[in-house]
Order: sequence, then structure tokens, then C-alpha cells
Amino acid sequence: MLLELSVKNVALIDELRVEFAPGLNVLTGETGAGKSILVDSVNLMLGGRAERDLVRTGADKATVQALFDVSQNTAVQALLEEWGLEAEDGMIAVSRELTRAGRSVSRVLGMMLPLAQVRRLTALLMDVHGQHEHQALLNPQRHLEFLDGFGDAAHAALCRRVEEAYKALRETRSLLARSETSIAERARRMDTLANQIAEIEAVKPKAGEEDALERKFRLMQHAEKIAEGVKSAYALVYLGSGKTHAAQELLARASAALGGIAGIDERFGQLRDRIEEMAVNARDIGYELQDMLESMDYDGQAAERVGDRLDAIRKLERKYGARVEDVLAFLDGARQEYEALEKSGERAEELRAQVAKQEAALRALCGELTQSRAAIASEFAAQLVRELSELGMGGTRFEVRIEPEEDFTAHGLDSLEFMISPNPGEPLKPLRMTASGGELSRIMLAMKAMAAAMGGGVDSMVFDEIDTGVSGRMAQTVAEKLHRIARHRQVLCITHLPQIAAMGDAHFVVEKRVEDGRTGSHVRRLDEAGRVEEIARLIGGSGETSVQHARHLLASAHA
Repeated sequence: MLLELSVKNVALIDELRVEFAPGLNVLTGETGAGKSILVDSVNLMLGGRAERDLVRTGADKATVQALFDVSQNTAVQALLEEWGLEAEDGMIAVSRELTRAGRSVSRVLGMMLPLAQVRRLTALLMDVHGQHEHQALLNPQRHLEFLDGFGDAAHAALCRRVEEAYKALRETRSLLARSETSIAERARRMDTLANQIAEIEAVKPKAGEEDALERKFRLMQHAEKIAEGVKSAYALVYLGSGKTHAAQELLARASAALGGIAGIDERFGQLRDRIEEMAVNARDIGYELQDMLESMDYDGQAAERVGDRLDAIRKLERKYGARVEDVLAFLDGARQEYEALEKSGERAEELRAQVAKQEAALRALCGELTQSRAAIASEFAAQLVRELSELGMGGTRFEVRIEPEEDFTAHGLDSLEFMISPNPGEPLKPLRMTASGGELSRIMLAMKAMAAAMGGGVDSMVFDEIDTGVSGRMAQTVAEKLHRIARHRQVLCITHLPQIAAMGDAHFVVEKRVEDGRTGSHVRRLDEAGRVEEIARLIGGSGETSVQHARHLLASAHA
């Protein structure tokens, strides 16, 4: 159950915190007050699409946090245990942060988790039903999903087995398709691969070799300049020339000069020691320079060979990768593909047999699934008709039409569509061609009532404008239906109907205010007097007639 929702810097909302109650929570307010922003905030927290436009103007980031009581939700507790997490006093916090740049971060119990993982958790916590789901009823491809949702654990397990078997078949079919590449095409591809492999193997590039070759080639290119510099440095540091004394000799003289006065003050002795150390270093540098001079032997042919080697490597890099490592990775892939093509002929027969075996097994599973769906469809249709009758659609006929697909899908071999006749004497027609907006709302509400009565599932449901197209006497019927759902689930309902607002266990109003020159949305829970005033507004005004009507609606709801 959702205990608390905190929203900061989302669209018109600066900062708000709402504590929700068990049962039916209704939210009302003027059009444009920000009711839809609350739904957007909930969807964001649940792992929905993060639109950067949600961040309030002038803010760097938006944050939504929800606190849930999961003490009775065994599915959530099992999932948390699988992840090595534990609810604190039966509660968990789920949050989502969205930056102006579009980056989002989700956390559960303060731990950052991937969005897919968060969605897996929130699917067990809360369900949001809005206009988009009404539209889903018009899409026959979603009808199978709706029907399967009413199956028991055995049906759900059968659906998973079909999906897993289909994935395995699809993978084997893909392997077979690659193996059955035409002989001529395979031969052309093998010839291309053989030439590429031979070209790279002829050079035999090694990882890290290019940097060493470039350094060596650079030294060879400047050999004369390097020799001149080393010779000059050797003379200045160690050897000396003409009237010029070497650095090591001058340092030795300086050390001796300070040695004569070292006993007068310790500072002279310290300086002498430092100069002596410099003299030793100068001699060592001189030895190194001497070794360099003796080892220098410029070979023009060697430089040419190094240059040719670099050219060969760079040619490979232009064709097969930016670096030698990329070229070697290409070579490895080419060898593997060549080997696979060599074996593809004999492998094809094995794969054909495997595909036939998998298709037979999957066909049997799909047959079981079709039978299971047919049984569910019969009970589903009967229950839905009863629910619709309570919602003022008596005489409605409903049928789940199941047709075979030509080929396997992840959902089996069934194509499914809802058929309805809202008026007696009229033939059954596809739901997408027949139902009005108001009828869609009632059908969706009936399905949610059925789901709530089944037990299991999520603890909280959000209904956004479930009252679309509903008015008059039917509004009271819808309100009572929501109240019955709220016996089994916590329900959050955004509504414009006074009948639904009066039925709420808790009533919140969403208001737009201007503070410090900025417009913002605020939410407050209403007391009894506030409810009378708000319901009177929904009825049509603040006059005495509207107020009396509001009090009557509340009294009826309490009764």
C-alpha cells in the first residue's frame, strides 16, 4: 500500500508531500490544477518514461519518492530477498531522480538499481490505469495480454513455458537460416574471408607493436641530430674540450674549495656534500652518454625496414580497424566465421532435425495453452457480463474469439479479439468498432473489479479519469464499483464526478496557487466541511442547493 508520496520540482509542483489512506482515495480539482502531474510523478517513480520537460523551470532536477507498506506483500518480500535487500519495519522507499539533461537515477531502499530491475519491483506494488489503457482495449493485439492476466498460476506457468520454447525455436531457426546460405554465396564469402585472413597473417601484427615501431623510427629519422646532441652533452658533462672544463670537473673543484672551510661552519660542509652528490651524478651521466655514443650506428636500410613495417600495419588499420588490437579482433572474427561456414553444410542437417523436434514440442504446448485460454475466456466473458450489468450495461453480450495464427509467436498460436454487443438484438462485433468512450471506461472498470476480486496482484491501483463518458445515474454505479474494488485494494482515483468524490475514504483537492510570482500546484486533504464545499463545486456551484446535494451525497456514501 502507498503510504506517502513526495514530489519536488516536477512541472508546476515545487514541493509537496501527500499521505494516503487505505481504501478509496479521491483527488479532485479544477482543470489544469495539476492532477495529471501527480499521475506523471507516480509513473516516473514506477519506472515510466522520463521526459526532461517534467523538470520544473529553473530547477536542475526533479525528484519523486514513494513510501510503501509491503508487510503483507509476499511477492515483494521474496523479490527483495532475491536481491539481498530487506524492508525496514515492513516498509520500502522507491525514488526516481530526473536531471535537466535527461539523466535519471532510480533507488530502492536508498540503493541505486537499474531501471529494468525497479520496474520489476514496482509492477508488484502499483498499477496505473488511464486513458492509454482504454485505448489498449481498442487494440486486438493487447486482448490476449488482458485475458492471460486472468489465468491462474498454472496458466501463467504454461505461458512462460510457451515463451521459453518459442525463444529456443527462434534461435535454432536463425542458426539454420545462416547455415543454409546458398553454396555460391557461401563460397564467395569464404573466398573474401580467406583473402582478408591471408593479408593480415602475412604482416603478423602484434598488440602494442605500433608504438614501439613509431618510437624506433623517430629515433632513426633524427639519428644525425641525436648523435650531435649526445656528443656535445658528453663533452660538456664529462670530457671537456679545449679551454672548456667539464661539468663533473668543475663540480669536483667546487667540492674541494668548500672542503677547506667545512670545519668553520656546518653549512659549508652541507653544501660540499650536495655538490659532491652532483659531481657523482654528472660522472654517471657522462658514462651513459659515452655508452650511447659507442652504441650509435645509423643503418639506413634498417630505418627503411622499420618504415615499411609501419606502412604495412597502417594499411591494415585503414581496412580492418583503428588500432592493431582492432585488426587482431577482426582476424579472430574472420577465422571463426570461416570455420563456421566450412561446417555449415553438415550442421544444416542437424539443425533441421532440431527445428522439427522443437516445433512439435511447441505445437503441443500451444495446444494446451489454447485449451486453457478457451476455458478462461468462457468464465471471463460470463463474469464481465455480470459486472457490466451492474454498471448499467444489462443485456450486453460478450465473447472472446480465438483464432489460430499461421506461425508460432511468443504467446503461442492464438490470435484473439474481444467481441461485444452492447444492445440486445444486435450482432456481436469487434470491440474496437463498437464501444463508445463511456462503454470503454465501464468495460475497463469491470475488468479491474474482476482482477481485484481475484486476490493476489498489486496492493494499489491508480485510476486516472476512469469516469470518462460517464454521467447521471451511472456515475453513482461507477462510484459504488470503485468502493467495492477499494475493499480489496488501495485505490487512488482522479475524478470530476461528485458521486465518486463522495464515496472516497479520503478526499484530496489539487489546487493551483501563485506564490512569489510563480504558479505552483498544491495538494491538501479535506475535512468534512472542505469535502462538502468541493463536492458542491463539482455539482455545479456553491449555492445552497449544491451544498445540500453535496451533504446528501456524503450521507449516502457514509451509509
